[in-house]
Amino acid sequence: MGLLNKKFSVIMLCAAMVLSGCAKTDEKAGNTSGGETTVYEFEPANEIKDGQPDIYVVLKVMTSQYWQDIIQGVADAGDELGCNIYVGGPESEGDWEGQERLLEEAVNEHDADGIVLAPASSAALVDITNEIYGKGIPIALVDTIINNESFDTCYMTDNLQAGELAAEEMLHQLRELGVSEDEKAEIAIQITSTSSQTVIDRLAGFNQYWSTNAPANWTVLDDVKLNDGNKDRAKQNCIDFIEQYPNLKGMFGCNNSSTVGFVNGINEKGVNNIALVGFDYADETAALIAKEAQHASTIVQNQYNMGYEGLKTVFSVLDGETVDYKFIDTGTVVINRDNQQEYEQSEAGDAK
Repeated sequence: MGLLNKKFSVIMLCAAMVLSGCAKTDEKAGNTSGGETTVYEFEPANEIKDGQPDIYVVLKVMTSQYWQDIIQGVADAGDELGCNIYVGGPESEGDWEGQERLLEEAVNEHDADGIVLAPASSAALVDITNEIYGKGIPIALVDTIINNESFDTCYMTDNLQAGELAAEEMLHQLRELGVSEDEKAEIAIQITSTSSQTVIDRLAGFNQYWSTNAPANWTVLDDVKLNDGNKDRAKQNCIDFIEQYPNLKGMFGCNNSSTVGFVNGINEKGVNNIALVGFDYADETAALIAKEAQHASTIVQNQYNMGYEGLKTVFSVLDGETVDYKFIDTGTVVINRDNQQEYEQSEAGDAK
């Protein structure tokens, strides 16, 4: 099967999980906004064969391009190495309790041979990962670190550095927009979760760079809005920022859903005097970057490799190998209109 066909099959898997009966409402599962949440039960991400190791993948959320790329990486590595891959995750990105239930199910009901996990909370999942790792089950983390040593390797972006890079790019875009250093300019931020170390580190990196390098009149709003990975809420947050802050000149989206929410809000309001810096390369974000009237950039991660290398690590541990590194930075690149075409051509070439 070619790579494009594989990508299509993974996207169809995600769509099937949303539309089929494998999505359950879990009254116990919680997120940062409270209330009932939906958890998507485990579904195969590749061809299941008898006698192969069963690897269970628990993601932060199932329904975005970013996470589909991670699934694709895991599925490709599973095919290459001979592993059965099962994927599940919550609908809300802050739903660590839903993840905890899936982890318990993977180990206690399905006898998982290994786990690939993108933790929704770096603190709340410490106990369950301690328990699983203590049973000798290998765990590879992707996207986000956890506050213990109960994993083999974490593949993720250096998020402190990525936050600094985002702040540097925001300064560049504001100057391209023509904002004077003597002019009052406010920067809006929205996040997907208050419990994710990824978000915490990106915010810290952004604010650290900003406080050192930004003009005194350019300030970051204290009103950081939360969206729980819900794009509709993220879009409304963007509209609220635009309507409430007349000196708004920049927006920083800490992750994919926050960025797409900002993009959709900018499009709905029809504004082109606000710079946007976000994360990841959703279709909506790519389209905004391409518009000459807009000033937008995004920090692109290597999420495919997170999934691919995470699965390889689990397999190598099962095969008796020793893992040397606890943390591996999978790298980032800034995409704006200056290099967008080159980036897309490169990605198209890789997909062939």
